[in-house]
Amino acid sequence: MSELEVLPLPLQLFTLKDGVVASDSGQEAVNNYAADFQGLRHFGLKVGECLELGAPWMGTLQEEDFTLNFAYFDAGTDAKDPGAGALIGERVPMFELLTRASSMEA
Repeated sequence: MSELEVLPLPLQLFTLKDGVVASDSGQEAVNNYAADFQGLRHFGLKVGECLELGAPWMGTLQEEDFTLNFAYFDAGTDAKDPGAGALIGERVPMFELLTRASSMEA
């Protein structure tokens, strides 16, 4: 594999809107993502509260076999505000993830 080739990631995409998580990946994937997302968001809220930073607008959780991300759009960071998320079926360091995303063709 050459340096310019980028292998595709095992990726599932999710939308966050009106307090509901949705995806074309199926209900089980939505339920699993929603549980991890809620835990990550709750943790971010607690850290933001302690440090007086406010609610998180994005977050990443890396486990042994997956990476979970979420980000809110500029409308706000309330649970009902629109956002998006992704579940990647492998552990991917943030720098590598950003490098892969920026090297993808539009």
